[in-house]
Amino acid sequence: MTKKNYTMTGGPEGPPIFGMIAAAKNDPLGFSMENALRYGDIIPFQMIGRKLIQVNHPELVRYVLMENHKNYNKSKAYIRFESAIGKGLFTSNGEKWRQDRQKIQPMFKREQIEGYYFTVINEVSEKFKQRWLTLTEKGRTELDITFEMSMMTVEIVLKIIFGKDNLDEKTVASLHYSYSVLIEYLKITRMLPKVDLGKVFCTPRYLQFKKELANVDAIIGKLRAEYQEGELQDKYNMLALLTEAQKQDPQHFSDQDIRDHAATMVFAGFETTSILMQWMWYILDTRPDVEDKLRSEIITHAPCAATQDSSALTYDAINKMDYLLAATKETMRLYPPIWISSREAIEEDNFGDFKVDPGTIIVLPQIALHRHPKWWDAPNAFIPERFLPENEAKIDTGIYFPFSHGSRKCSGYKLAEMEAKIIFTKLLPLFKVKALNSIANSPDPGVTLKLKKSLLAEITRI
Repeated sequence: MTKKNYTMTGGPEGPPIFGMIAAAKNDPLGFSMENALRYGDIIPFQMIGRKLIQVNHPELVRYVLMENHKNYNKSKAYIRFESAIGKGLFTSNGEKWRQDRQKIQPMFKREQIEGYYFTVINEVSEKFKQRWLTLTEKGRTELDITFEMSMMTVEIVLKIIFGKDNLDEKTVASLHYSYSVLIEYLKITRMLPKVDLGKVFCTPRYLQFKKELANVDAIIGKLRAEYQEGELQDKYNMLALLTEAQKQDPQHFSDQDIRDHAATMVFAGFETTSILMQWMWYILDTRPDVEDKLRSEIITHAPCAATQDSSALTYDAINKMDYLLAATKETMRLYPPIWISSREAIEEDNFGDFKVDPGTIIVLPQIALHRHPKWWDAPNAFIPERFLPENEAKIDTGIYFPFSHGSRKCSGYKLAEMEAKIIFTKLLPLFKVKALNSIANSPDPGVTLKLKKSLLAEITRI
């Protein structure tokens, strides 16, 4: 890269061999954010004999993720996910990733998002709105918001991937439980991704993981076979599109590829959007001014949202809600569901005058760059106006990347943003959500960044 004098004031040091693994394991958020505030643009440290560099400058983020991305594979930390989702876009590298990306990208084209996917999200979120109306028919009620958002978004992602008419409620609940088990198990392999001690010692948690993985494979396999035999007619869900892609290129798109991509897409959408919803309710509880602005914008562009039946909601109405999208993006700035990423250098490189050896792990902590006072005014304040159309162009792409950047940017980011907007359009105009346990309920940085305890709330009709 172009020679540049990036600031370096050293990095954290730990005991020989183990390095900073204890600090990173005990308080991963604090470790990443303290590094960003205490040291310079390039922060070297070691962990179990491996060289790592935390980057703390937008130019370096863009360089690793965009300008020289071919020299930076996803790191070995992603190996732990292969046991659950195989070699899909989330875990693969090189030529396989490039070929698969080309086949899968059409599934996220505008026509799909505005058509089939919008219909699924509209129908499922309307169903849950009606549930809330029933629960509040006689007055206020208490709900586990984390669970509600999880059940809603899981049903959405499963029906987008497997077909809106192909899954009954029992199968949706079964997949929801199975993926919950898989994600919880993967958390414990976070620090040593290549060593699965549960598998080595055949622990009860591993046996449960194996059982639920078999359940996921059985459901995907059954639906895949039905599509291949022409028994299912829905042609616009992702599994149907994957099956069609296989017909076009059977040599390079196997049954295992279909399984891995379907499992990956469920995994990618399983927690991320529901966590975003959780954090938005958490924030809005303390910002009635923002809540009022959002309700006003929603009702202005979609008057049906103020009624008990908003099934007539349109994509055009959702697309006009700039302040709602801005609030969604500002929530992801403060609480990015994927809060940290990493890459591994393939060949020797240089960050300005700093040499990067092959095999070095580049740590890209979204949470630290999203809140760094060097790059943001009032970095810890919730200010949706930052992301209004007239202001967003001023934001450096290297300091805001909740969906990553470049060729490996999440293919479904537009879908996720639309999903969040539709859910809030359905619920916010009709209900007041008052958090009951937000105090001392801290972030839990596992595979994703969520609250340590489920967010409980009192729901009342407006």
